[in-house]
Amino acid sequence: MIKLLHVIAIGALVSSAVYAYSVKYETTLENEQLQKIRAKTQRERDAIAVLKAEWQFLNRPDRIQTLAERHLDLQAFAATQVVKASEIPNRGPKVDTIGRKLEDLGLGVPTETPKSTKAGGTTPGPLP
Repeated sequence: MIKLLHVIAIGALVSSAVYAYSVKYETTLENEQLQKIRAKTQRERDAIAVLKAEWQFLNRPDRIQTLAERHLDLQAFAATQVVKASEIPNRGPKVDTIGRKLEDLGLGVPTETPKSTKAGGTTPGPLP
């Protein structure tokens, strides 16, 4: 009886050691993955910082002014270009050109649905 208890105790001890080792191994693995994710996050933050610095470098006012002068042929602003809102001409009415063409062809009027000639076939009438 005592030998059986010793075997059970040794089995429980070995199984608890195996369980503790597996927990330690999983913890180590998760820690390594966490460190990889942190390193990747830091690399992405560094890349974002570099991109922001490049963006600020490319958007310098003197550089944009030089590019605008070279490519846009802009003219100096004149005070005569400023007008009041009341001086702006009104837009003309919106015209439905497709609808106008259909009316010219005689297709703009509503048509009736043809009645069914099949036996027992009726078209529904207006709802009461």
